[in-house]
Amino acid sequence: MKETYISTCEKNFVNKAILADTRLDGRTLLEPRPLKINFGAKWGSCLVSLGQTRATAQVSCDIQTPKAARPNEGMLYVSVNLSPLAAEHFDGSRSSEATAVINRILEKCLKESKCVDLESLCIVADKKVCIKSIKLINICKLRFGNLYSILFLQVWNIRVDITIINHDGNLIDCAAIAALAALMHFHRPDVTSTGEEVIVHSFIEKDPLPLTLYHHPICISFITFENGKTVVDPSYLEERVGTAIFTLTLNSHREVCSLYFDYMENTALVADVIPSVSTFAANYAYELIREVKELVRQDVEAKYKKEVPEMNTFAQCIATDKVTSMISERINIKLMTWNHYNQADEEVSCSMETDPVNEEKSEIINVGNGTAELVMSKSNIAEGGKNMWHSSDSSDNEFEHWQDVEFVEVKNREKTPAETIDLSGDSEEEETTVLSKLDLE
Repeated sequence: MKETYISTCEKNFVNKAILADTRLDGRTLLEPRPLKINFGAKWGSCLVSLGQTRATAQVSCDIQTPKAARPNEGMLYVSVNLSPLAAEHFDGSRSSEATAVINRILEKCLKESKCVDLESLCIVADKKVCIKSIKLINICKLRFGNLYSILFLQVWNIRVDITIINHDGNLIDCAAIAALAALMHFHRPDVTSTGEEVIVHSFIEKDPLPLTLYHHPICISFITFENGKTVVDPSYLEERVGTAIFTLTLNSHREVCSLYFDYMENTALVADVIPSVSTFAANYAYELIREVKELVRQDVEAKYKKEVPEMNTFAQCIATDKVTSMISERINIKLMTWNHYNQADEEVSCSMETDPVNEEKSEIINVGNGTAELVMSKSNIAEGGKNMWHSSDSSDNEFEHWQDVEFVEVKNREKTPAETIDLSGDSEEEETTVLSKLDLE
């Protein structure tokens, strides 16, 4: 499905709002959206939310033959998938232009900046090895008793798979944060080399080892509009209205690792804008990387202690209080019989237990044969999210719940010509008389 067109009115409205230093979501021009990271139970899995833009990342590893040009270095691959769940114009194809652009930017950010120590991923160089115990990686070719003969498997191959699950603008930054957090969180199995034999230990035998990162690069994206204004962390609508986008890749040392330009229309050179936002981008990247490090550290320490983290888990990102269409202040309870002081034409209620802290009160009311209702008091109703429609009850006063209705006195209005006709007096119509049977005799 093709992307829907944006109208001229929308473009003019966004441009005028940006010219007045106002954004549609209430942010300032250089104010990013809030960041939230949730980690999974496995090493190297995370969910990143940048506003309403969400991306998942998963890091995996296996043993492969190294490249002939670099036999003593491991390998790092980055793969991006734009899921059709994220936007209606995404077809899930890995050959699309948007996928290629994001994948190329992340390769520059992670691979070409050499943030991962690839030499530490080397197991044995230029030798045939045998793996004795392998429980996590199923790469066996031939089996001889308890030995698995593997030819030319000497280095670790690290793969980062990123999936965009919701698109609300700035996919590059969200994917870069997800990839960096997953690499920092990932731990590979420990390996023991004894000459010609290599033993890959399971996580039960030995603790896994984290990856060695020289620095932590991250992407900061900006959008320039036709009026010359520049905003950070653009939304989806701002990306479509803007005339140029540029992405700076910086690390915590405030060093520029890569730079990406994309001119959507004929506009002034974006390099003229870089000096005005470079200081902000460096400071923002420093704070962002420090926040990611702290979140990763908390989850890693909880996993080593074999504790369940209280926050930043996948369970925390599931919003259970968002479905409010079926929430009601009164819950219907169907009963087979009603024997608790059942009387005809009389409502009998029994009080429920009361919470001494919140002072929540409720009562069960008999409203019919075999039917009762659990009525919650007003103190038990949370602020917001509740259904404000009042259900009908059996009270004699039908205006009991009409406290918010304002009654207005109707003033005397002029009568219409039809209403001014007097039908009680004499008229031009002929009088008629009804005769009875006695009158005819």
